[in-house]
Amino acid sequence: MTKKTDRKTPILGWKLFWVLMALSVASFAAHLALYPALPAQVPRQWALDGSVNSWTDKKILFVLWLLPAALLVLFKVIPAIEPKSDSYRKSRRMWNVFSGCFTLGAIALTWITELFLWGPAVLWRFVPSAVMAAVAVGLIALGNYMPRIRQNYTMGAKTPWALASEHCWQRTQRMAGIVFILCGILLLAAVAENFVLGSAVLVTLSVAAILLGCVWIYVYSWLVYIGKMK
Repeated sequence: MTKKTDRKTPILGWKLFWVLMALSVASFAAHLALYPALPAQVPRQWALDGSVNSWTDKKILFVLWLLPAALLVLFKVIPAIEPKSDSYRKSRRMWNVFSGCFTLGAIALTWITELFLWGPAVLWRFVPSAVMAAVAVGLIALGNYMPRIRQNYTMGAKTPWALASEHCWQRTQRMAGIVFILCGILLLAAVAENFVLGSAVLVTLSVAAILLGCVWIYVYSWLVYIGKMK
């Protein structure tokens, strides 16, 4: 009886969904109200010192503004159609926290353009570093969460070997968690180095570490599957 009731409970709660959707729609409406005041060309990419690397037509901002709502719909739909939806039900609380934090982060990200154009100039020097630091913290948080992800087809380190073996899945997620935490720590160090010394050496190393880390996760998963990693 408990299992039947649990299956009827949505994985992403409707109350949380509608609160986040209301925030996403309100943010989009505010952007629309400010749209006529935006210049024809808006920043597309920034350097760590806050300077603009490239510009683009402001119409592209509509894609960014709609992103939080679109992601939220995916967070609601994916667990419902996932063949291994029970994996989400067993970690429903974590999925709600993840969906909420990711949606709120996406909403905040949509306001970077307005902050750059109309915010205090002295503040903007810190914004790119703050965004990178937020990404680093997100990697660390994700790394801590990875070992708790149960076997599914849409979330986690979904290597072919991890999907074929429950044991390999668990080992792969643990290794992915370690990799993400180390990359997050390195990225935080890169932000500190850039802020104090104005150097981007560690930033380059961080990007390389993330790419190599992803490759290692796949290699490790395969080695576990064939029994080379006991």
